[in-house]
Amino acid sequence: MFFSNTDTFSSNIKKRNYIIAFLTGTITGIAWWIIIDILVRSTEHLFARVYILPGIAITLMLIILHFIPDTGIQMNNEMTNIFNGSSSLCCCISTKCARLLFFLAFLIIFSAVISSIWIFIANYVITDEIDKKLGYIQWFGIGNMIFTISLAIATLLSRFGRKKIDSMTI
Repeated sequence: MFFSNTDTFSSNIKKRNYIIAFLTGTITGIAWWIIIDILVRSTEHLFARVYILPGIAITLMLIILHFIPDTGIQMNNEMTNIFNGSSSLCCCISTKCARLLFFLAFLIIFSAVISSIWIFIANYVITDEIDKKLGYIQWFGIGNMIFTISLAIATLLSRFGRKKIDSMTI
């Protein structure tokens, strides 16, 4: 029905991109559902609200990485820059800016995953508080870790799962 031979979106690359977009959105939605469940069922003592900052950072990086075109990273010639050459905000050529932003985004993503694992180990595994040793309370730490890891997977899938098609070139 959706991908018939007369459909304009019937190429295999577009099908793949639709499936990747669907999977990315589904994984992101499930991850946010998990963290909302944790926030609703926990107290500030059992799950501090700042523990979701790694997940928020990964979500922002997912959005930022979505807007970096493949041509901005792969090509050596200058692409159209939103900052002009005399701008004090970005005086480098746009390919270097895109590559730097790409690198920083992945650095933030992997740092956030490591920090969520650290939060789980430090606050829910190695703790003297008897309240945080209970099995149902440890779900808060495990769920936070699943939240950030699944967002990182969704980000990687979104960035590297899609294929470039002719209509997407700049």
